[in-house]
Amino acid sequence: MNSIQRFFRKYFLSTMGLLLLFLSINILLALTVLIVSYKSSSAPELPVARLAEGITERNGIICSDPQVKKILTENRCWAMLLDDSGTVVWEEGMPKSLPRSYTASEIAKFSRWYLQEYPVYVWEHPLGLFVTAYPKGSMQKYNFSMDSSYLSSFVLGIFMILSANLLFMLLLFWKNTHNVEKAIRPILTGISAMAKGKAVSLEEKGELAEISAEVNRTAKMLQNKDAARAQWIGGVSHDIRTPLSVILGYAGNMEDDPSLSSDVRDQAAMICKQGEKLRRLISDLNLASRLEYAMQPLKKTLINPVELVRQCISDFLNNGLDPKYNLELDINRDIESQPIEGDHSLLTRMLDNLIENSIHHNPEGCQILVSVTAEKNFCRIMVADTGQGTDESLMEKLNHIEAIAITQNSNGEIIHGNGLKLVKQIVKAHGGKIYFSQNLPQGMAVTVELPFYLSS
Repeated sequence: MNSIQRFFRKYFLSTMGLLLLFLSINILLALTVLIVSYKSSSAPELPVARLAEGITERNGIICSDPQVKKILTENRCWAMLLDDSGTVVWEEGMPKSLPRSYTASEIAKFSRWYLQEYPVYVWEHPLGLFVTAYPKGSMQKYNFSMDSSYLSSFVLGIFMILSANLLFMLLLFWKNTHNVEKAIRPILTGISAMAKGKAVSLEEKGELAEISAEVNRTAKMLQNKDAARAQWIGGVSHDIRTPLSVILGYAGNMEDDPSLSSDVRDQAAMICKQGEKLRRLISDLNLASRLEYAMQPLKKTLINPVELVRQCISDFLNNGLDPKYNLELDINRDIESQPIEGDHSLLTRMLDNLIENSIHHNPEGCQILVSVTAEKNFCRIMVADTGQGTDESLMEKLNHIEAIAITQNSNGEIIHGNGLKLVKQIVKAHGGKIYFSQNLPQGMAVTVELPFYLSS
């Protein structure tokens, strides 16, 4: 799953989360309303059964417990007791406007509904029928009855409708997310390709046609800038070679002229040294630019990594390496017969730059160890020195930033620049990996891992 798919999956899941949160909040609000409505209800809750028990007959006289009257009075209710003939034989707080005798049909009516707008409830009593009534307008009574099979079908139907609605809503969200992904995916892919320096050409149609057009225009503008930059670097590199060769030629003649004073010859030698350094920097800059814009075709051949490293170290030693630098080689014998596939000149430049980096950053001298070892599927080449090393922040940048920026010290001298940038580009072009680390107890180590050639 790539980053674009993860983005839209996260978008879809977050939408579902918002939907569930919305439903949960609504359910919580509904429960809150029910609880508040229940607690704010002013209708009294009469213990009808207990009130009925408080009505007794003593010596032929019907009397009530004092608690019965207290409860009825506090709740503004009234009660009566009817005998089997429908006559009121006991009452408490009963309005005078009501009759004191009722027929069977009248009792049947008010026992389920109202007695002249008074909501009433009845309870069976040994002496007849106990009736208690609430104040007018305090209660609403409804008679509800339904066939069991119809009720089951109704509840199941409601559940299926709600489930279908929820599923339909999920499908709509999914379709909407899919449509958004379908419209935005080419744009995100184009932006990702543009960030990697690749050519981008999006179809300018649909609702996001204007954005696609802007991406195409931006990509074309960046390509034009990159092309102009590459041409400028190539032109400058080409134009500077001739005057630089003239400078180095005259400076070399002055350095070798015995008729000149030693100070002048030393100055000429310094000019040659700095000129060679400038020539190398220009060459690195031109090669880095060509690798960055894929203008440098790789001439891959099978290379013995041990021989490659040996040749590189021999060149340094034969070209008069300063005695304050001790250059050593450590080889794992298991790697002697395992080749790698790559461009010999580029890999040589990579090793030269790594060794030159250790020399350049340690003017006081140091020991430089180049080791070659074999792992499972790759060759590991490490260049480690015992010099001054570098700080952790720069080490972090070297390991995690693909394009290394050119940095300078307070004197304007380049600390890190095209050399290491070129090394990283060469390693990347060969499908390898590079790591920068501290060489304990002191110094810096650069590890390059290049895949072995696997014959089919």
